[in-house]
Amino acid sequence: MRLATIDIGTNSTRLLISEIRDGEVIPLFKTGKVTRLGQGLRESKVLSKESIDRTVEVLKEFKEIISKYNVDKITAVATEATRLAENSEEFLNKVRELGIDIKILSDREEAELVFLANVYHFNPSGYAMTVDLGGGSTEIVYGTKERIELLKSLKFGVVFLYEEFLHSNPPAEEELLKLEEFVSENLLEVKVGIRDLNFETFAVGGTITSVVAMEEKMEVYRPEVVHGYRVSKEVIDKWYKKLSSMTLEERKNVVGLEENRADVIIPGLAFFKVFCDVFEKEYLTVSELGLLYSLALKEAKNWKRE
Repeated sequence: MRLATIDIGTNSTRLLISEIRDGEVIPLFKTGKVTRLGQGLRESKVLSKESIDRTVEVLKEFKEIISKYNVDKITAVATEATRLAENSEEFLNKVRELGIDIKILSDREEAELVFLANVYHFNPSGYAMTVDLGGGSTEIVYGTKERIELLKSLKFGVVFLYEEFLHSNPPAEEELLKLEEFVSENLLEVKVGIRDLNFETFAVGGTITSVVAMEEKMEVYRPEVVHGYRVSKEVIDKWYKKLSSMTLEERKNVVGLEENRADVIIPGLAFFKVFCDVFEKEYLTVSELGLLYSLALKEAKNWKRE
């Protein structure tokens, strides 16, 4: 059976086409585009016409791709931007007009799916944490294969952090310090609920995968190299210092960094720098198993039981 999963986020829209065989997910095709559905949302409270149109155009492209793969089912979800927007129904109706049935996931559903997929795949022996840094929110889940002990959805992602704190090009030092302080305050609140800091961290999202792509100078993105890559705190710090000293135009020319991510990479790197400091981590394990794969795995397990 073939399945298409679509994740419509605040910053990007992604597609995974996979084959479901014996309860397992076999990826066939994966793509994504920066669509900025949530651009300006925190201030306006609504999804702009431009951001809706951008996202719908990409979904039309995805439909064309899906039609070539003989897909049996499409599962589409929307996350933080659509959860927050006062006019989300307007956007959802436009998506449904394309023949795509779509569901708004709660922050808890989103976080649990990503955690369960990663512990199922990596099979850690003890405690683990998934950190899914998105465009509009950040999901942090801590626990074991048997039990989730902490689930926190922070109401900020890279788009919000960029719009809220960074106004200079390149960013001013005082802007970066205020950004780091804000992230630190939020992560220290999360830390209070952690009983044992000796846990493995699986980092998900476009920021951390971009770090690998830049470090390995990938002119063409290679998910098989990115997935499972251990990124050290030193590497995160190095790219944070390097990129935050560049102008936006200079960052757009960095090999391995998607041009449309050149602005929000700075707050993303600031987040992971502070994360490593707060939780005393020397490295993070980069995971390709974000919401797309997690949705597919959920479908696979359901089909297996049937």
